Amino acid sequence: MSLKKITDEQLIAEREAGLKLREIAEKYGMSLRQVEHRHSKLAKRGEISTIGSPGFAVIGESQLKRANGDVVMTWTKTHKDKAQLEAIMQSAMAAFSDELPRLEPQPEKIVDYSQTLALYPIFDIHIGAMAHKHESGENYDTSTAEKIMNKFFDYAVDKAPNSEKAVLLIGGDMIHSDGLEAVTPASGHVLDQDSRYAKLVYVAIRATRRAVSRMLEKHKEVEIQIIEGNHDQSGMIWLRAAMAAAYENEPRVKVDVSPRVVHHTQYGKTFLAYHHGHTVRKPETLLMMCAADWREDFGNSNSMYAHVGHWHHQTVTETSLGIVEVHSTMAAKDAYAARGGWRSRRRAAVIIYDKEYGEIGRFMFYPEMIA
Repeated sequence: MSLKKITDEQLIAEREAGLKLREIAEKYGMSLRQVEHRHSKLAKRGEISTIGSPGFAVIGESQLKRANGDVVMTWTKTHKDKAQLEAIMQSAMAAFSDELPRLEPQPEKIVDYSQTLALYPIFDIHIGAMAHKHESGENYDTSTAEKIMNKFFDYAVDKAPNSEKAVLLIGGDMIHSDGLEAVTPASGHVLDQDSRYAKLVYVAIRATRRAVSRMLEKHKEVEIQIIEGNHDQSGMIWLRAAMAAAYENEPRVKVDVSPRVVHHTQYGKTFLAYHHGHTVRKPETLLMMCAADWREDFGNSNSMYAHVGHWHHQTVTETSLGIVEVHSTMAAKDAYAARGGWRSRRRAAVIIYDKEYGEIGRFMFYPEMIA
């Protein structure tokens, strides 16, 4: 049985002196886990303050008093500080990314490329969602979602021309939930989910890497655009970080690591914008945002397009500034959608753009095309 190398009084004193848990562990010859365990016990007993701990903000103080006014107990109320938690998560991802293996550059198979851009948009695939045929009309689960995504890229890459540039657009809600609990992160809506979150992480990374590998077989350069959806706000942060780390040594792959909710690609005089559709809902507002945020690119463009998801059905709105297309989903409807009356056809497409004239064609894919 191991002996205590530090007393509770010593631990409290060291913390009050400003030492970090790692520094205390090194000073007393203990493991960090041992010190954390001891510190946690003291904190639960109220003997060590957790005020100011990373990721938490103080929101008030409460006191329990006797009738004569004597203070019996005082406690400080805290809540999760979203800004600090995001900063901590970003730092953790940066540290973990340093340890990820880098993929070797993939040899080019084609030498004759056309001066076009191929856009491969994936909106609302909802990896992890569960649907039962007798309740929703179709079966759907994690393995089905991965199979459909893989088949789409097999079909789309084969159909697309040898475009010099390709864009992989993960347009949000790639993952059905955003953590260990199967709920939406903002509203807390309970979701029908078939898998543990850890499995969804591996499936999302595996499917994305496979898609990039297929695209590199056909295109000279691949740009990866990953934006958040209302179902996977933090999930798309780690997916961006994972892709940026994995393809660090691949000169033909560029990853846009911006955390903003609207991304864009400039291809000659063709302007492409991407947004999930959960925060900016009016087409005119989205295009005006793009004009304000990328004034030079927008002003030099002849054709302006914005690609949006979220609504699970296709609409195309043309304004004086450009075209906003809401994309369908390849996912089957779940019980919520089935009961709510949503019956739009499942589809996706690879869209081809010219530098001067904008969209010049597309190839449609429907999940029922899978044998």
